[in-house]
Amino acid sequence: MGDLLTQGLAFMLIGMLVVFAFLILLVWSMNAASAFFKRFTHLFPEQPGASNLKKISSDYADIAAVVAAVTAYSQRSAD
Repeated sequence: MGDLLTQGLAFMLIGMLVVFAFLILLVWSMNAASAFFKRFTHLFPEQPGASNLKKISSDYADIAAVVAAVTAYSQRSAD
């Protein structure tokens, strides 16, 4: 019984160390990638129109149509 408990604790310790080493490697690689892209950002120009955030419409017709459809559905299902 004691031998199985010792093996279980050893496996747990080895597993935790492997996960900890992987997380350290992950953090290091993310920091290295961040430093690379900060240094060479001039080589990666942003494409015009690549972002969808600037395409927000001031026309609320789509929103009104969705609200009307949800209202009609909820009134129909309530009956």
